[in-house]
Amino acid sequence: MHIEPELIHEIQQKNDILDVVSQYVKLEKRGRNYIGLCPFHDEKTPSFSVSVEKQICHCFGCKKGGNVFQFIEQIEAISFIEAVKILGERAGIEVKTDDDTPQADNEQNKMIAMHEAMAHYYNYVLKAIEQAEPALKYLYSRGFTDEQIAREKIGYSPNVSTFTRDYLKNKGYDEALAYDAGLLSRNEETISYFDRFRNRIMFPIKDFRGKVIGFSARSIDGSEPKYLNSPETLIFQKRNVLYHIDVARKPIRNQDEVILLEGFMDVLKLNEAGILNAIATMGTALSREHILQLKKLASNITLMYDGDRAGIEATLKIGKQLNQEGMNVFVVPMKKGYDPDEMITELGTDKFLSYFNHNKLTYVSFYMRHYLDEIKNNDLAYEKHLNNVIEDAKLMNSEHLQKKVLHEITELFNVDFDSLKFKVQKDNRIQARMPTFESEVLSRPMLAERTVLKYFMNDRMLFMQFKDQITEEHFSVKVHQMIYKALSGYYKIEETFMLSKFSSHVPHECHETCLKIDAMLVNHEPSIEEVNDYLYVFQQEPKEIEQLQSLKAQLSDAVSTENHEKRAQLMREIINLQRQKKQ
Repeated sequence: MHIEPELIHEIQQKNDILDVVSQYVKLEKRGRNYIGLCPFHDEKTPSFSVSVEKQICHCFGCKKGGNVFQFIEQIEAISFIEAVKILGERAGIEVKTDDDTPQADNEQNKMIAMHEAMAHYYNYVLKAIEQAEPALKYLYSRGFTDEQIAREKIGYSPNVSTFTRDYLKNKGYDEALAYDAGLLSRNEETISYFDRFRNRIMFPIKDFRGKVIGFSARSIDGSEPKYLNSPETLIFQKRNVLYHIDVARKPIRNQDEVILLEGFMDVLKLNEAGILNAIATMGTALSREHILQLKKLASNITLMYDGDRAGIEATLKIGKQLNQEGMNVFVVPMKKGYDPDEMITELGTDKFLSYFNHNKLTYVSFYMRHYLDEIKNNDLAYEKHLNNVIEDAKLMNSEHLQKKVLHEITELFNVDFDSLKFKVQKDNRIQARMPTFESEVLSRPMLAERTVLKYFMNDRMLFMQFKDQITEEHFSVKVHQMIYKALSGYYKIEETFMLSKFSSHVPHECHETCLKIDAMLVNHEPSIEEVNDYLYVFQQEPKEIEQLQSLKAQLSDAVSTENHEKRAQLMREIINLQRQKKQ
Protein backbone atom coordinates (compact mmCIF):
# COMPACT_ATOMS: atom_id res chain seq x y z
CA MET A 1 0.00 0.00 0.00
CA HIS A 2 1.69 3.21 -1.15
CA ILE A 3 0.84 6.90 -1.43
CA GLU A 4 3.29 9.26 -3.07
CA PRO A 5 5.07 11.55 -0.53
CA GLU A 6 4.28 14.56 -2.73
CA LEU A 7 0.55 13.83 -2.45
CA ILE A 8 0.80 13.37 1.34
CA HIS A 9 2.63 16.70 1.58
CA GLU A 10 -0.02 18.44 -0.56
CA ILE A 11 -2.82 17.07 1.64
CA GLN A 12 -0.98 18.13 4.78
CA GLN A 13 -0.47 21.63 3.37
CA LYS A 14 -4.21 21.96 2.66
CA ASN A 15 -5.31 20.78 6.11
CA ASP A 16 -4.35 23.37 8.69
CA ILE A 17 -4.13 21.58 12.03
CA LEU A 18 -6.07 24.31 13.84
CA ASP A 19 -9.03 23.91 11.47
CA VAL A 20 -8.97 20.12 11.75
CA VAL A 21 -8.61 19.93 15.54
CA SER A 22 -11.26 22.64 15.98
CA GLN A 23 -13.80 20.24 14.51
CA TYR A 24 -13.33 18.07 17.59
CA VAL A 25 -12.18 20.46 20.32
CA LYS A 26 -13.17 23.96 21.39
CA LEU A 27 -9.88 25.88 21.38
CA GLU A 28 -8.90 29.21 22.92
CA LYS A 29 -5.85 31.28 22.00
CA ARG A 30 -3.13 31.44 24.65
CA GLY A 31 -0.06 33.33 23.51
CA ARG A 32 1.16 31.85 20.23
CA ASN A 33 -0.73 28.58 20.66
CA TYR A 34 -4.28 27.36 21.27
CA ILE A 35 -5.49 25.24 24.17
CA GLY A 36 -8.56 23.14 24.92
CA LEU A 37 -9.82 20.12 26.78
CA CYS A 38 -8.08 16.99 25.53
CA PRO A 39 -10.32 14.89 23.24
CA PHE A 40 -8.52 11.72 24.31
CA HIS A 41 -9.16 11.76 28.05
CA ASP A 42 -11.47 13.30 30.64
CA GLU A 43 -10.16 16.47 32.27
CA LYS A 44 -11.36 19.74 33.76
CA THR A 45 -8.25 21.87 33.16
CA PRO A 46 -7.18 22.24 29.50
CA SER A 47 -3.93 20.40 28.77
CA PHE A 48 -4.26 20.00 24.99
CA SER A 49 -2.18 22.44 22.94
CA VAL A 50 -2.17 23.22 19.21
CA SER A 51 0.69 25.04 17.53
CA VAL A 52 -0.27 26.65 14.22
CA GLU A 53 3.33 27.65 13.61
CA LYS A 54 4.62 24.08 13.93
CA GLN A 55 1.41 22.37 12.71
CA ILE A 56 1.38 19.93 15.63
CA CYS A 57 -0.80 19.23 18.67
CA HIS A 58 0.06 17.67 22.01
CA CYS A 59 -1.65 16.72 25.25
CA PHE A 60 0.52 17.39 28.29
CA GLY A 61 -1.64 14.96 30.25
CA CYS A 62 -2.05 11.75 28.24
CA LYS A 63 0.80 12.62 25.78
CA LYS A 64 -1.28 11.99 22.65
CA GLY A 65 -1.02 14.22 19.59
CA GLY A 66 1.30 14.75 16.65
CA ASN A 67 0.78 16.18 13.18
CA VAL A 68 -2.59 16.44 11.44
CA PHE A 69 -2.48 12.83 10.16
CA GLN A 70 -1.57 11.43 13.56
CA PHE A 71 -4.34 13.40 15.23
CA ILE A 72 -6.93 11.92 12.85
CA GLU A 73 -5.43 8.43 13.29
CA GLN A 74 -5.82 8.69 17.06
CA ILE A 75 -9.20 10.44 17.24
CA GLU A 76 -10.76 8.12 14.66
CA ALA A 77 -8.85 4.98 15.67
CA ILE A 78 -7.87 4.36 12.04
CA SER A 79 -4.72 3.65 10.04
CA PHE A 80 -2.41 6.27 8.53
CA ILE A 81 -3.69 5.44 5.02
CA GLU A 82 -7.30 5.97 6.12
CA ALA A 83 -6.33 9.26 7.78
CA VAL A 84 -4.71 10.44 4.54
CA LYS A 85 -7.87 9.54 2.62
CA ILE A 86 -10.13 11.39 5.07
CA LEU A 87 -7.99 14.53 4.97
CA GLY A 88 -7.63 14.20 1.22
CA GLU A 89 -11.41 14.13 0.86
CA ARG A 90 -11.61 17.18 3.12
CA ALA A 91 -9.17 19.01 0.84
CA GLY A 92 -10.90 17.85 -2.35
CA ILE A 93 -8.02 15.55 -3.30
CA GLU A 94 -8.73 11.99 -4.39
CA VAL A 95 -6.40 9.43 -2.82
CA LYS A 96 -6.03 6.06 -4.52
CA THR A 97 -3.95 3.19 -3.21
CA ASP A 98 -2.79 -0.07 -4.76
CA ASP A 99 -5.38 -2.16 -2.92
CA ASP A 100 -8.46 0.06 -3.36
CA THR A 101 -11.47 -2.18 -3.93
CA PRO A 102 -15.24 -1.61 -3.95
CA GLN A 103 -15.47 -3.50 -0.62
CA ALA A 104 -14.29 -1.95 2.63
CA ASP A 105 -11.37 -3.63 4.31
CA ASN A 106 -12.74 -4.39 7.77
CA GLU A 107 -15.98 -5.16 9.55
CA GLN A 108 -16.57 -1.64 10.76
CA ASN A 109 -16.08 -0.13 7.32
CA LYS A 110 -18.25 -2.82 5.74
CA MET A 111 -21.05 -2.06 8.19
CA ILE A 112 -20.84 1.64 7.34
CA ALA A 113 -20.78 0.83 3.62
CA MET A 114 -23.96 -1.28 4.04
CA HIS A 115 -25.72 1.58 5.79
CA GLU A 116 -24.58 4.06 3.15
CA ALA A 117 -25.87 1.77 0.40
CA MET A 118 -29.24 1.25 2.11
CA ALA A 119 -29.68 4.96 2.85
CA HIS A 120 -29.28 5.74 -0.87
CA TYR A 121 -31.61 2.91 -1.86
CA TYR A 122 -34.32 3.71 0.72
CA ASN A 123 -34.19 7.34 -0.43
CA TYR A 124 -34.63 6.25 -4.06
CA VAL A 125 -37.49 3.89 -3.19
CA LEU A 126 -39.42 6.66 -1.38
CA LYS A 127 -40.34 8.27 -4.70
CA ALA A 128 -40.00 5.28 -6.98
CA ILE A 129 -42.73 2.87 -5.87
CA GLU A 130 -46.45 3.26 -5.32
CA GLN A 131 -46.31 1.54 -1.91
CA ALA A 132 -44.25 4.49 -0.59
CA GLU A 133 -46.92 7.14 -1.35
CA PRO A 134 -48.40 7.18 2.20
CA ALA A 135 -44.92 7.71 3.60
CA LEU A 136 -44.21 10.57 1.21
CA LYS A 137 -47.59 12.18 1.94
CA TYR A 138 -46.89 11.97 5.68
CA LEU A 139 -43.53 13.73 5.24
CA TYR A 140 -45.15 16.49 3.17
CA SER A 141 -47.85 16.89 5.83
CA ARG A 142 -45.13 17.39 8.45
CA GLY A 143 -43.58 20.17 6.41
CA PHE A 144 -40.70 18.28 4.80
CA THR A 145 -39.67 19.57 1.38
CA ASP A 146 -38.23 17.56 -1.51
CA GLU A 147 -34.94 19.39 -0.98
CA GLN A 148 -34.80 18.42 2.69
CA ILE A 149 -35.76 14.81 1.95
CA ALA A 150 -32.92 14.58 -0.57
CA ARG A 151 -30.41 16.35 1.67
CA GLU A 152 -31.16 14.18 4.70
CA LYS A 153 -31.53 11.02 2.55
CA ILE A 154 -34.88 10.25 4.18
CA GLY A 155 -36.25 7.06 2.67
CA TYR A 156 -38.76 4.23 2.84
CA SER A 157 -38.39 0.53 3.60
CA PRO A 158 -41.13 -1.49 1.83
CA ASN A 159 -43.33 -3.98 3.66
CA VAL A 160 -41.32 -6.91 2.31
CA SER A 161 -39.42 -9.20 4.65
CA THR A 162 -36.46 -9.73 2.30
CA PHE A 163 -36.14 -6.33 0.61
CA THR A 164 -33.02 -5.19 2.45
CA ARG A 165 -31.58 -8.68 2.70
CA ASP A 166 -31.83 -9.31 -1.05
CA TYR A 167 -30.40 -5.91 -1.97
CA LEU A 168 -27.36 -6.37 0.29
CA LYS A 169 -26.80 -9.95 -0.95
CA ASN A 170 -26.85 -8.70 -4.55
CA LYS A 171 -24.24 -6.12 -3.55
CA GLY A 172 -22.01 -8.90 -2.21
CA TYR A 173 -22.49 -8.33 1.51
CA ASP A 174 -22.67 -11.15 4.03
CA GLU A 175 -26.06 -11.77 5.72
CA ALA A 176 -24.52 -12.50 9.12
CA LEU A 177 -22.57 -9.23 9.03
CA ALA A 178 -25.72 -7.35 7.98
CA TYR A 179 -27.40 -8.87 11.05
CA ASP A 180 -24.50 -7.76 13.26
CA ALA A 181 -24.81 -4.31 11.69
CA GLY A 182 -28.46 -4.09 12.79
CA LEU A 183 -30.01 -4.06 9.31
CA LEU A 184 -31.43 -7.60 9.49
CA SER A 185 -33.15 -9.73 12.13
CA ARG A 186 -32.68 -13.47 12.56
CA ASN A 187 -34.89 -16.46 13.25
CA GLU A 188 -32.85 -18.29 15.89
CA GLU A 189 -34.54 -21.65 15.19
CA THR A 190 -33.89 -21.75 11.45
CA ILE A 191 -30.97 -19.27 11.45
CA SER A 192 -32.66 -17.48 8.57
CA TYR A 193 -32.41 -13.72 8.10
CA PHE A 194 -35.13 -11.15 7.36
CA ASP A 195 -35.49 -7.36 7.32
CA ARG A 196 -35.50 -5.48 10.62
CA PHE A 197 -37.23 -2.42 9.14
CA ARG A 198 -40.46 -2.89 7.17
CA ASN A 199 -43.08 -0.39 6.03
CA ARG A 200 -41.30 2.45 7.77
CA ILE A 201 -39.96 5.91 6.97
CA MET A 202 -36.19 5.67 7.27
CA PHE A 203 -34.23 8.51 8.88
CA PRO A 204 -30.45 7.94 8.57
CA ILE A 205 -28.29 8.58 11.64
CA LYS A 206 -24.77 9.72 10.81
CA ASP A 207 -21.49 10.05 12.66
CA PHE A 208 -19.60 13.35 12.80
CA ARG A 209 -18.01 12.61 9.39
CA GLY A 210 -21.43 12.28 7.78
CA LYS A 211 -21.23 8.48 7.41
CA VAL A 212 -24.50 6.58 8.00
CA ILE A 213 -24.18 4.33 11.07
CA GLY A 214 -27.82 3.57 11.89
CA PHE A 215 -31.48 4.39 11.28
CA SER A 216 -34.48 5.61 13.18
CA ALA A 217 -37.54 4.16 11.43
CA ARG A 218 -41.04 5.59 11.91
CA SER A 219 -44.07 3.38 11.38
CA ILE A 220 -46.81 4.73 9.10
CA ASP A 221 -49.50 2.14 9.80
CA GLY A 222 -49.81 2.57 13.55
CA SER A 223 -47.63 -0.43 14.40
CA GLU A 224 -45.49 -0.30 17.51
CA PRO A 225 -43.00 0.89 18.34
CA LYS A 226 -43.69 4.25 16.71
CA TYR A 227 -39.94 4.72 16.25
CA LEU A 228 -37.70 1.69 15.83
CA ASN A 229 -33.99 2.50 16.15
CA SER A 230 -30.97 0.48 15.10
CA PRO A 231 -29.75 -1.82 17.88
CA GLU A 232 -26.37 -1.40 19.59
CA THR A 233 -23.69 -2.47 17.12
CA LEU A 234 -20.00 -2.05 16.47
CA ILE A 235 -20.69 1.28 14.72
CA PHE A 236 -23.84 2.45 16.53
CA GLN A 237 -23.83 3.02 20.29
CA LYS A 238 -26.47 5.39 21.63
CA ARG A 239 -24.12 6.59 24.37
CA ASN A 240 -21.86 8.07 21.67
CA VAL A 241 -24.42 9.25 19.12
CA LEU A 242 -25.27 12.93 18.74
CA TYR A 243 -27.77 13.26 15.90
CA HIS A 244 -26.82 15.78 13.17
CA ILE A 245 -23.38 16.44 14.65
CA ASP A 246 -21.92 16.26 11.13
CA VAL A 247 -24.04 19.24 10.06
CA ALA A 248 -24.09 21.16 13.34
CA ARG A 249 -20.41 21.00 14.29
CA LYS A 250 -19.31 24.06 12.30
CA PRO A 251 -22.26 26.29 13.36
CA ILE A 252 -21.68 25.16 16.96
CA ARG A 253 -18.04 26.18 16.73
CA ASN A 254 -18.91 29.53 15.14
CA GLN A 255 -21.57 30.36 17.74
CA ASP A 256 -19.94 28.60 20.72
CA GLU A 257 -23.35 27.17 21.57
CA VAL A 258 -25.02 23.76 21.37
CA ILE A 259 -28.80 23.50 21.16
CA LEU A 260 -29.58 20.10 22.68
CA LEU A 261 -32.89 18.42 21.86
CA GLU A 262 -34.34 15.01 22.66
CA GLY A 263 -35.65 14.06 19.21
CA PHE A 264 -34.19 14.05 15.72
CA MET A 265 -37.46 15.36 14.22
CA ASP A 266 -37.05 18.47 16.38
CA VAL A 267 -33.53 18.93 15.02
CA LEU A 268 -34.72 18.75 11.42
CA LYS A 269 -37.53 21.25 12.06
CA LEU A 270 -35.15 23.68 13.79
CA ASN A 271 -32.78 23.37 10.84
CA GLU A 272 -35.57 24.37 8.49
CA ALA A 273 -36.26 27.35 10.75
CA GLY A 274 -32.62 28.42 10.39
CA ILE A 275 -31.20 27.12 13.69
CA LEU A 276 -28.27 25.00 12.50
CA ASN A 277 -26.38 24.39 15.76
CA ALA A 278 -28.99 21.90 17.01
CA ILE A 279 -28.25 18.26 17.83
CA ALA A 280 -30.07 15.51 19.72
CA THR A 281 -29.35 12.45 21.79
CA MET A 282 -31.27 9.31 20.95
CA GLY A 283 -33.69 9.84 23.86
CA THR A 284 -33.36 11.91 27.03
CA ALA A 285 -30.50 9.91 28.58
CA LEU A 286 -27.21 11.79 28.60
CA SER A 287 -24.17 9.54 28.89
CA ARG A 288 -20.71 10.40 30.17
CA GLU A 289 -19.49 10.09 26.57
CA HIS A 290 -22.09 12.67 25.49
CA ILE A 291 -21.00 15.10 28.20
CA LEU A 292 -17.35 14.84 27.20
CA GLN A 293 -18.24 15.50 23.57
CA LEU A 294 -20.43 18.49 24.47
CA LYS A 295 -17.76 20.06 26.68
CA LYS A 296 -15.30 19.93 23.82
CA LEU A 297 -17.74 21.39 21.31
CA ALA A 298 -18.73 24.63 23.04
CA SER A 299 -18.83 26.57 26.32
CA ASN A 300 -22.57 27.23 26.15
CA ILE A 301 -25.37 24.70 25.91
CA THR A 302 -29.09 25.38 25.60
CA LEU A 303 -31.57 22.65 26.49
CA MET A 304 -34.83 22.59 24.59
CA TYR A 305 -36.64 19.45 25.68
CA ASP A 306 -40.34 18.65 25.40
CA GLY A 307 -42.82 20.50 27.59
CA ASP A 308 -44.24 17.32 29.15
CA ARG A 309 -43.37 15.93 32.56
CA ALA A 310 -40.63 13.63 31.25
CA GLY A 311 -39.03 16.47 29.27
CA ILE A 312 -39.03 18.86 32.23
CA GLU A 313 -37.56 16.23 34.55
CA ALA A 314 -34.85 15.51 31.98
CA THR A 315 -34.12 19.25 31.67
CA LEU A 316 -33.66 19.59 35.44
CA LYS A 317 -31.47 16.49 35.69
CA ILE A 318 -29.31 17.13 32.64
CA GLY A 319 -29.07 20.86 33.30
CA LYS A 320 -27.61 20.13 36.73
CA GLN A 321 -25.16 17.59 35.27
CA LEU A 322 -23.87 20.04 32.69
CA ASN A 323 -23.72 22.90 35.19
CA GLN A 324 -21.56 20.73 37.43
CA GLU A 325 -19.27 20.08 34.45
CA GLY A 326 -18.51 23.79 34.19
CA MET A 327 -20.66 24.57 31.14
CA ASN A 328 -22.86 27.65 30.80
CA VAL A 329 -26.30 26.03 30.77
CA PHE A 330 -29.45 27.68 29.42
CA VAL A 331 -33.02 26.48 28.91
CA VAL A 332 -35.66 27.48 26.38
CA PRO A 333 -38.84 26.10 28.02
CA MET A 334 -41.48 24.66 25.73
CA LYS A 335 -45.20 25.36 26.03
CA LYS A 336 -46.83 22.76 28.29
CA GLY A 337 -47.31 19.48 26.43
CA TYR A 338 -45.53 20.70 23.27
CA ASP A 339 -42.25 19.68 21.70
CA PRO A 340 -40.15 22.08 19.55
CA ASP A 341 -41.53 20.57 16.33
CA GLU A 342 -45.12 21.21 17.43
CA MET A 343 -44.34 24.74 18.62
CA ILE A 344 -42.81 25.65 15.26
CA THR A 345 -45.90 24.27 13.53
CA GLU A 346 -48.27 26.23 15.81
CA LEU A 347 -46.40 29.54 15.97
CA GLY A 348 -44.83 29.60 12.52
CA THR A 349 -41.13 30.09 11.89
CA ASP A 350 -40.85 33.83 12.59
CA LYS A 351 -42.80 33.79 15.86
CA PHE A 352 -40.95 30.68 17.02
CA LEU A 353 -37.57 32.28 16.35
CA SER A 354 -38.70 35.34 18.30
CA TYR A 355 -39.78 33.10 21.17
CA PHE A 356 -36.49 31.21 21.01
CA ASN A 357 -34.44 34.41 21.17
CA HIS A 358 -36.46 36.03 23.97
CA ASN A 359 -37.01 33.08 26.33
CA LYS A 360 -33.54 31.73 27.01
CA LEU A 361 -33.05 31.35 30.76
CA THR A 362 -30.05 30.29 32.77
CA TYR A 363 -30.48 26.82 34.23
CA VAL A 364 -30.73 28.28 37.76
CA SER A 365 -33.46 30.71 36.68
CA PHE A 366 -35.38 27.88 35.02
CA TYR A 367 -35.07 25.78 38.19
CA MET A 368 -36.46 28.59 40.36
CA ARG A 369 -39.37 29.31 38.03
CA HIS A 370 -40.27 25.65 37.84
CA TYR A 371 -40.41 25.30 41.62
CA LEU A 372 -41.89 28.77 42.21
CA ASP A 373 -45.09 27.49 43.86
CA GLU A 374 -43.21 25.20 46.25
CA ILE A 375 -40.76 27.94 47.16
CA LYS A 376 -43.58 30.34 48.03
CA ASN A 377 -45.93 27.94 49.79
CA ASN A 378 -43.84 25.11 51.30
CA ASP A 379 -41.30 26.18 53.92
CA LEU A 380 -39.60 22.78 53.99
CA ALA A 381 -39.20 22.86 50.22
CA TYR A 382 -38.11 26.53 50.48
CA GLU A 383 -34.94 25.62 52.39
CA LYS A 384 -34.14 22.68 50.12
CA HIS A 385 -34.50 24.79 46.97
CA LEU A 386 -32.54 27.70 48.45
CA ASN A 387 -29.61 25.39 49.20
CA ASN A 388 -29.85 23.89 45.70
CA VAL A 389 -29.78 27.23 43.88
CA ILE A 390 -26.90 28.49 46.03
CA GLU A 391 -24.85 25.42 45.12
CA ASP A 392 -25.80 25.70 41.44
CA ALA A 393 -25.06 29.43 41.35
CA LYS A 394 -21.56 28.76 42.74
CA LEU A 395 -20.78 26.75 39.61
CA MET A 396 -21.75 29.47 37.12
CA ASN A 397 -18.84 30.68 34.99
CA SER A 398 -20.19 34.07 33.96
CA GLU A 399 -19.85 36.63 36.73
CA HIS A 400 -22.47 38.86 35.08
CA LEU A 401 -25.06 36.09 34.80
CA GLN A 402 -24.20 34.92 38.30
CA LYS A 403 -24.90 38.41 39.63
CA LYS A 404 -28.22 38.51 37.74
CA VAL A 405 -29.20 35.13 39.20
CA LEU A 406 -28.25 36.28 42.72
CA HIS A 407 -30.64 39.20 42.38
CA GLU A 408 -33.38 36.76 41.32
CA ILE A 409 -32.65 34.54 44.32
CA THR A 410 -32.66 37.58 46.64
CA GLU A 411 -36.07 38.66 45.40
CA LEU A 412 -37.69 35.22 45.29
CA PHE A 413 -36.33 33.85 48.57
CA ASN A 414 -36.33 37.24 50.36
CA VAL A 415 -32.70 36.94 51.50
CA ASP A 416 -29.98 39.59 51.85
CA PHE A 417 -27.99 40.08 48.63
CA ASP A 418 -24.62 40.72 50.29
CA SER A 419 -24.78 37.66 52.54
CA LEU A 420 -25.95 35.59 49.57
CA LYS A 421 -23.10 36.91 47.45
CA PHE A 422 -20.64 36.03 50.22
CA LYS A 423 -21.91 32.43 50.24
CA VAL A 424 -21.92 32.04 46.48
CA GLN A 425 -18.80 33.96 45.55
CA LYS A 426 -16.24 31.63 44.07
CA ASP A 427 -12.62 31.69 45.04
CA ASN A 428 -10.65 33.93 42.73
CA ARG A 429 -10.88 32.31 39.35
CA ILE A 430 -7.63 31.13 37.89
CA GLN A 431 -7.51 31.74 34.18
CA ALA A 432 -6.56 28.71 32.16
CA ARG A 433 -2.85 28.96 31.53
CA MET A 434 -0.81 27.54 28.74
CA PRO A 435 0.02 23.93 29.68
CA THR A 436 3.72 23.13 29.74
CA PHE A 437 5.98 20.14 30.17
CA GLU A 438 6.74 18.96 33.66
CA SER A 439 10.14 20.23 34.71
CA GLU A 440 12.87 17.62 34.48
CA VAL A 441 16.46 17.58 35.66
CA LEU A 442 18.72 16.21 32.92
CA SER A 443 22.14 14.79 33.51
CA ARG A 444 25.05 16.45 31.71
CA PRO A 445 25.30 13.68 29.04
CA MET A 446 21.50 13.66 28.49
CA LEU A 447 21.45 17.42 27.96
CA ALA A 448 24.38 17.11 25.56
CA GLU A 449 22.58 14.40 23.55
CA ARG A 450 19.49 16.58 23.18
CA THR A 451 21.58 19.63 22.25
CA VAL A 452 23.28 17.70 19.44
CA LEU A 453 19.91 16.43 18.19
CA LYS A 454 18.61 20.01 18.24
CA TYR A 455 21.62 21.17 16.23
CA PHE A 456 20.88 18.45 13.65
CA MET A 457 17.19 19.40 13.52
CA ASN A 458 18.20 22.99 12.84
CA ASP A 459 20.74 22.23 10.14
CA ARG A 460 20.69 19.36 7.63
CA MET A 461 24.18 20.18 6.35
CA LEU A 462 25.57 19.92 9.87
CA PHE A 463 23.89 16.53 10.26
CA MET A 464 25.42 15.33 6.97
CA GLN A 465 28.90 16.38 8.17
CA PHE A 466 28.64 14.25 11.31
CA LYS A 467 26.47 11.32 10.19
CA ASP A 468 29.48 9.08 9.45
CA GLN A 469 31.03 9.79 12.86
CA ILE A 470 27.92 9.07 14.93
CA THR A 471 25.73 5.99 15.14
CA GLU A 472 22.50 5.61 17.09
CA GLU A 473 24.42 3.46 19.62
CA HIS A 474 26.34 6.56 20.69
CA PHE A 475 23.16 7.82 22.33
CA SER A 476 22.46 6.35 25.76
CA VAL A 477 18.64 6.65 25.71
CA LYS A 478 16.44 4.59 23.40
CA VAL A 479 14.23 7.57 22.53
CA HIS A 480 17.27 9.58 21.46
CA GLN A 481 18.47 6.63 19.40
CA MET A 482 15.12 6.43 17.60
CA ILE A 483 15.11 10.18 16.92
CA TYR A 484 18.63 10.08 15.49
CA LYS A 485 17.77 7.07 13.32
CA ALA A 486 14.61 8.84 12.11
CA LEU A 487 16.65 11.94 11.20
CA SER A 488 18.84 9.76 8.99
CA GLY A 489 15.81 8.56 7.05
CA TYR A 490 14.09 11.95 7.07
CA TYR A 491 17.03 13.83 5.55
CA LYS A 492 17.23 11.33 2.68
CA ILE A 493 13.95 12.75 1.33
CA GLU A 494 13.70 16.21 2.89
CA GLU A 495 15.98 19.24 2.65
CA THR A 496 14.68 21.15 5.67
CA PHE A 497 13.40 20.06 9.06
CA MET A 498 9.69 20.50 9.81
CA LEU A 499 8.43 19.06 13.07
CA SER A 500 4.97 18.31 11.64
CA LYS A 501 6.56 16.21 8.86
CA PHE A 502 9.18 14.62 11.07
CA SER A 503 6.47 13.42 13.50
CA SER A 504 5.42 10.84 10.92
CA HIS A 505 8.93 9.34 10.95
CA VAL A 506 9.13 8.57 14.68
CA PRO A 507 7.05 6.30 16.95
CA HIS A 508 4.46 7.98 19.16
CA GLU A 509 6.62 7.43 22.26
CA CYS A 510 9.17 9.86 20.81
CA HIS A 511 6.77 12.75 20.17
CA GLU A 512 7.02 14.45 23.54
CA THR A 513 10.82 14.30 23.53
CA CYS A 514 10.82 15.72 19.98
CA LEU A 515 8.69 18.63 21.22
CA LYS A 516 11.04 19.22 24.15
CA ILE A 517 14.10 19.19 21.87
CA ASP A 518 12.36 21.47 19.39
CA ALA A 519 11.66 23.97 22.19
CA MET A 520 15.33 24.10 23.31
CA LEU A 521 17.15 27.41 22.93
CA VAL A 522 20.56 26.73 21.38
CA ASN A 523 23.11 28.48 19.22
CA HIS A 524 21.64 28.46 15.70
CA GLU A 525 25.07 28.49 14.05
CA PRO A 526 27.29 26.27 16.19
CA SER A 527 30.91 25.74 15.19
CA ILE A 528 32.30 22.28 14.49
CA GLU A 529 34.30 22.56 17.74
CA GLU A 530 31.12 23.32 19.69
CA VAL A 531 29.38 20.22 18.32
CA ASN A 532 32.47 18.12 19.06
CA ASP A 533 32.48 19.42 22.64
CA TYR A 534 28.93 18.15 23.16
CA LEU A 535 29.74 14.86 21.45
CA TYR A 536 32.66 14.45 23.84
CA VAL A 537 30.32 14.97 26.82
CA PHE A 538 28.15 11.96 25.97
CA GLN A 539 30.57 9.82 23.96
CA GLN A 540 33.95 10.02 25.71
CA GLU A 541 33.44 11.74 29.04
CA PRO A 542 31.26 9.00 30.63
CA LYS A 543 33.98 6.42 29.81
CA GLU A 544 36.67 8.65 31.31
CA ILE A 545 34.62 9.23 34.45
CA GLU A 546 34.09 5.49 34.80
CA GLN A 547 37.84 4.88 34.29
CA LEU A 548 38.71 7.57 36.86
CA GLN A 549 36.34 6.07 39.43
CA SER A 550 37.91 2.65 38.87
CA LEU A 551 41.44 4.04 39.34
CA LYS A 552 40.42 5.84 42.53
CA ALA A 553 38.92 2.63 43.91
CA GLN A 554 42.16 0.78 43.12
CA LEU A 555 44.16 3.59 44.74
CA SER A 556 42.10 3.29 47.91
CA ASP A 557 42.90 -0.45 48.02
CA ALA A 558 46.64 0.24 47.46
CA VAL A 559 46.69 2.77 50.32
CA SER A 560 44.90 0.42 52.72
CA THR A 561 47.32 -2.46 51.88
CA GLU A 562 50.35 -0.10 52.00
CA ASN A 563 51.37 -1.09 48.45
CA HIS A 564 53.55 1.99 47.81
CA GLU A 565 54.67 1.00 44.32
CA LYS A 566 51.09 0.39 43.14
CA ARG A 567 49.97 3.59 44.83
CA ALA A 568 52.58 5.66 42.95
CA GLN A 569 51.62 4.05 39.61
CA LEU A 570 47.91 4.72 40.13
CA MET A 571 48.60 8.32 41.16
CA ARG A 572 50.46 8.89 37.90
CA GLU A 573 47.61 7.35 35.85
CA ILE A 574 45.01 9.49 37.63
CA ILE A 575 47.04 12.68 37.08
CA ASN A 576 47.53 11.87 33.38
CA LEU A 577 43.82 11.13 32.93
CA GLN A 578 42.78 14.37 34.63
CA ARG A 579 45.33 16.27 32.52
CA GLN A 580 43.76 14.79 29.33
CA LYS A 581 40.27 15.82 30.50
CA LYS A 582 41.39 19.43 30.96
CA GLN A 583 42.82 19.48 27.44
